[in-house]
Amino acid sequence: MRGRSIFIMLAVAVALGAVLYVTTRPKPAPPVEPRSFVWLFEMGDLRTMSISLPQQGKSETWVKHQDQYWYFDKPQGPKVDMQRWGGGIPLILSGPGANRRISASASDEQLSIYGLVNPQMRIKLALQDGKTIDIIVGDSTPDHQAYYIKLVDSKEVFTVDYTWYDVLAQLVLDPPYPPPGQQ
Repeated sequence: MRGRSIFIMLAVAVALGAVLYVTTRPKPAPPVEPRSFVWLFEMGDLRTMSISLPQQGKSETWVKHQDQYWYFDKPQGPKVDMQRWGGGIPLILSGPGANRRISASASDEQLSIYGLVNPQMRIKLALQDGKTIDIIVGDSTPDHQAYYIKLVDSKEVFTVDYTWYDVLAQLVLDPPYPPPGQQ
């Protein structure tokens, strides 16, 4: 009898342990949605980049020469100072990850609200295969953590991180010319 009682108590303890385990284990995290890209191409395909800040009346254009270095697109334009360029500029232009999609088909009124009618920045990218990608960047979001962005020929509006915009604006405001004597 004593052995049978111990066996029953052990079975109840195991059953309670199993119920406790099943009811208190953490739920699996919901699947993470893959990040959307506003556009996407291989960074090695990029041949020309133009960035303008229309409201400030400033712009810069860079061209990738056959030596695979970037140069300012001016008569006998100097080579870009790679110390200041950082080498990541073609990468961040090859496909910015969208923080989120704001609208699949924004109305003209929405485009105006997002600052996309009178944009903060315009970007034109020319690829090796002859394709071009035209982008406009509007105002910052109310929390100043992102900027509204869209392709010129699309009504789809996304947001991208403010740091993406800041890096590209800095290229125009303080161009990465080589130091004097190294031009």
